[in-house]
Amino acid sequence: MLLKNSHKALAITLLITGTLLLSVLNVTVFKTNTAVAETLYDIEQVEDIIENIAEQTPIKSANKATNKAFNTSENYKHYAQAYKPIAPPEDYINPKLETYKNDIKTEETTEASHGNSAISEKTLTSFNSVNEILSKRSKNSSTKQSNVANTNSSIYYSLKGRTDQYLPIPVYLCDAEGKIVVNITVNSNGTVIDAYINNASTSNNACLQEHALQYAKDAKFSTSTKSKQLGSITFQFNGK
Repeated sequence: MLLKNSHKALAITLLITGTLLLSVLNVTVFKTNTAVAETLYDIEQVEDIIENIAEQTPIKSANKATNKAFNTSENYKHYAQAYKPIAPPEDYINPKLETYKNDIKTEETTEASHGNSAISEKTLTSFNSVNEILSKRSKNSSTKQSNVANTNSSIYYSLKGRTDQYLPIPVYLCDAEGKIVVNITVNSNGTVIDAYINNASTSNNACLQEHALQYAKDAKFSTSTKSKQLGSITFQFNGK
């Protein structure tokens, strides 16, 4: 049997077509297997991650339970909401409660009657005593107010090359105001060894001067190589 050119062309076409079909099928099957393999791999990886997270979660929970204290008031609120009392009907009357109310009213009435009679008798006999007590209290309060220490004052000093280590806050009981300047002599240790009133003071009040001298002597300054150093402390005493 002789093959014609048309037969040869048909055979070649069929072979090429079959080859292409097989190639397409192979590529499709390969892609499908790859997708399945990748999907399975991802699932296994996700499962491993989930298992690791599940293993670590109890540890973290335990740490939180150890480090964080629980709030007991939240439990009380929960139980209070779960067991709320039921209100009785509006027309319900408790006989024990009514008896208790009546007893209280009776006692109050009795006490009021006795109290009124007692007050009336005492009021007539001790009116003068009450006035005396009130007058004494007013005198005591005025005396206490006059004896309240006055802290409305300021202090500053002049001592070259030194800083203050301790300057007492001026607190005084004098009924006067003014500026008191105190000349001081300070040794090398910063202690005030001498103090006297300067003529630049604006007040001659003995009380103010006495307090100013005492505060100046109690002052303490930084050390220095100078064995003696002159300076001054000024106290501004303001009135009450």
